[in-house]
Amino acid sequence: MRVVPPFRTLDPALSVAERMLPDPRLSTVADLLPDEHAAAARLNELLAGSRPRLRACGGGWRVVYVAATRRDTDLVVAAGGLATLVAVAGWRRLKHCDTCGTPFVDRTNGCTRRWCTPHRPHA
Repeated sequence: MRVVPPFRTLDPALSVAERMLPDPRLSTVADLLPDEHAAAARLNELLAGSRPRLRACGGGWRVVYVAATRRDTDLVVAAGGLATLVAVAGWRRLKHCDTCGTPFVDRTNGCTRRWCTPHRPHA
């Protein structure tokens, strides 16, 4: 039985990651796959100097990543979202579009998505 990640819990960091995945600074993580160790090393480089913080969110709690400086805060948040996703669901949810090669996060229950948002049928 496969466990579906708690995507609502991973937002908003995962939404930032999805928006920023085409950015070359972050897309290199997906480009390094299937070498998971190299991809993890790249994520760790992006997270260097950042600090996780626990923040109240609605009725629960969320881990957020805060950059030591104000520079590239979205990049740190995106890297933190991807790191959390990988910890929960592994690397299989980080994919490249079959049509254009753009990296994206597969949020489907069965992990069956094959296209980025612009190339998804019925999107």
